[in-house]
Amino acid sequence: MNRVALGFVLAMAYNSSILIFSKGLSGNLGAIDPLFSPNGCIGVLLWGLAYLALARSYADAPAVALVFALEKLFYGCHWLLWLKDHGGQLAEIRAADPLAGFFYSTYGSGDLVFMVFFGWVAWQHRHPKQANTSS
Repeated sequence: MNRVALGFVLAMAYNSSILIFSKGLSGNLGAIDPLFSPNGCIGVLLWGLAYLALARSYADAPAVALVFALEKLFYGCHWLLWLKDHGGQLAEIRAADPLAGFFYSTYGSGDLVFMVFFGWVAWQHRHPKQANTSS
């Protein structure tokens, strides 16, 4: 497995960690931000599976990697806006639920890192490879 494919697998693992932070989709994260209700967490898991599905064929579908970058941009911006409005509550959230507090303190930073990764993949593979037509 090459490094780029590994990046897709790591993105899937990152998204899968929602199972730990949500305590098995218990709803604890959704009580703080409805984006991460149990159904929202299932969406995060499905995105992770989509990353895994593209891990070995990313060069053939750079537009899909671009969609992944935009999806990560959405989550990263949502996190930044959430921090702007609720960052002052993080200490209280951490005291009540350390896992949720850690999640809300950090999740968007990882999303922004993977946004750059997926954007880079899309850019690197934006032109289809030319078939060798010489005889």
